[in-house]
Amino acid sequence: MALAAITIAGCASGYTRVREIMAAPEGFVGKEVTLQGTVGKAIDPPRPQAYMLRDASGEIMVVTRGELPAPGSEVALKGIVRTTIDRGARWSLDVRVEETQRLH
Repeated sequence: MALAAITIAGCASGYTRVREIMAAPEGFVGKEVTLQGTVGKAIDPPRPQAYMLRDASGEIMVVTRGELPAPGSEVALKGIVRTTIDRGARWSLDVRVEETQRLH
């Protein structure tokens, strides 16, 4: 039921809000989302090409096989939500979007 509310809320503008993904990533894992926001900093290696994308609700990592967009530029994209659990000294959940198509 909560997932339906999240999906409907994200569809109102045509874009999923970052906060919706970060609040309940398990409902989005493996699913395609459409995001729009401002490009933040590039992520340093050893990550593949990645950058932070920020919208009015939060920030999320985007992994791309394409060219990194310029910091400060506005982009819209489609991508698949993925998570990784890091069981190092501290447990953490890495939530990211793997870009499948850049819309602009």
